[in-house]
Amino acid sequence: MPILVKDFTWSQTNKVVHIRVPLNPVAHEKVDLFPTEKYIKANFSPFLFEVFPLYDVDIKKSKCFVKEDVIILDLMKYEEVTWECLEKELTKEEKMKIRQEVLEKCLEQAKQESEERKIKKSQLDRYTVQQAMEIDSQQHKLMDSRRDFERKKAMDELEEWRLGKVSVTEEPNEPKLPEGQGDEKIKALPPTKCEERVEVKEDKNVEQVKNEEKINKEPQSKPVPRVQKPPKPVKTPVKSEYVEKKKQETAKRVLPKLRPTMNLEINHTARTFPTPSRESTAEEEQAWLKNITLARRATGFVSEDLRPEEQDPQWCKAKGDEFFKSGNFLGAISAYTHGITLSDKLPSLFANRSATHFALGNFNKCLNDCSTALDLMKPACESNRRSRAKCIARRAAALARLGYLNKAIDEMKAASKLLPDDETIKKDIYDMERAWEQNPDSD
Repeated sequence: MPILVKDFTWSQTNKVVHIRVPLNPVAHEKVDLFPTEKYIKANFSPFLFEVFPLYDVDIKKSKCFVKEDVIILDLMKYEEVTWECLEKELTKEEKMKIRQEVLEKCLEQAKQESEERKIKKSQLDRYTVQQAMEIDSQQHKLMDSRRDFERKKAMDELEEWRLGKVSVTEEPNEPKLPEGQGDEKIKALPPTKCEERVEVKEDKNVEQVKNEEKINKEPQSKPVPRVQKPPKPVKTPVKSEYVEKKKQETAKRVLPKLRPTMNLEINHTARTFPTPSRESTAEEEQAWLKNITLARRATGFVSEDLRPEEQDPQWCKAKGDEFFKSGNFLGAISAYTHGITLSDKLPSLFANRSATHFALGNFNKCLNDCSTALDLMKPACESNRRSRAKCIARRAAALARLGYLNKAIDEMKAASKLLPDDETIKKDIYDMERAWEQNPDSD
């Protein structure tokens, strides 16, 4: 149970209510605040502070300060009204109702905020994708524009180069005469062979100079070296004498015939304990088995001491009945249990063992045995009607002892339908109903 904090102080103004909650100097856990308009709680285990304000407060504008020794709450009022007291006068049921309403409202608000955050996140993701697509499109446009500009620039340079070459080829080779000498008719002598050679050389020198100037003006394009791919190596198979020898041996090898199938039976040594046998625990196990055997013999029944003709479930039932009548309940349980191991289809063994468990106070085991016996008494007929009634009545008594009065009354009424003249069952029903009236909260 938490310790409620009562030594807090409060003051107020026209707009704000100040609350100071002292923190115990003893070690405490981290402060957990839960502020709402109608209910405020501060939990710092093992202490608890809660307040139900007289009027609703504005939580969004309110403030809280958690210091080492005090918690300060500044609560903003919705209306500028002077409060007569800090809290409302509420009963325990009203406080519980307010807590439940506040909790449901906070859960609904948190759910709504979560949905809004999801919607906002999806919108932001969609906006992010759109922006990324726009950036990609802008980059593609920029790349396209640069590529077009470079292509146009290269084409313009190529066109200028082509026009310049055409203009050079169209220039006349004949030299111009000076003015006034074009109309005169001059008869010159034919040149000699030496003069012709000189003129040809001069013409060649002029053409070389023009070609060099033209080459200097034109942009020199660097030749692109061609990368020659290396020739693919020719795969030559490598022959190995060892590999060939192994292939021949495997081809000549004769496989043996398959073994015939058969069933192999494995018999394990009988062992009482489920764990593996170990030499270190052998002495302890033998001592435990010896003590168990002595305890069984003390009760009067040991299955290992029975003769072969006594290994009969009916004999075990008779032996258990003898032990039950003499008051040796442990011996009776051992006899009935051994009979059940021999044959688990006899309902009388389970029914008698349930009676023994009831006598020892093992009511849960009594319930299980009664249910098993009733399952074996099928189909229901006149010959097993009394046995079924006794099992149902015993199961009802065990339920009553375990505190399940409602179920016990139903079981006992079912038994009374099978034996309507049995006064004992009627008396038990009456006693159970009186006990149910005194303790109606029982199961």
